[in-house]
Amino acid sequence: MRQVKSFGVLQTAKILGALYFVFGLIFGVLAALFSIFTGRFGHAIFMLIIPPIGYGVAGFIFTAIMCAVYNAVAERVGGIEIDIS
Repeated sequence: MRQVKSFGVLQTAKILGALYFVFGLIFGVLAALFSIFTGRFGHAIFMLIIPPIGYGVAGFIFTAIMCAVYNAVAERVGGIEIDIS
């Protein structure tokens, strides 16, 4: 068994922030299509801009916080154990 002793806070937050941006973009496109079908064109543009940015920024911030907390806790009680083959 190997232990994850710490995460690189900035790098992990950047990667997950980018992933959350992509998920926000997918959600935004689906919501924009729904808005277009219901006749709310202004809302459609809003949905193409706000969710990707919001998800990306929130994903970055919360991932950075959780990585920092994980690093502090793992230092005291040990990291997550994984079996690598």
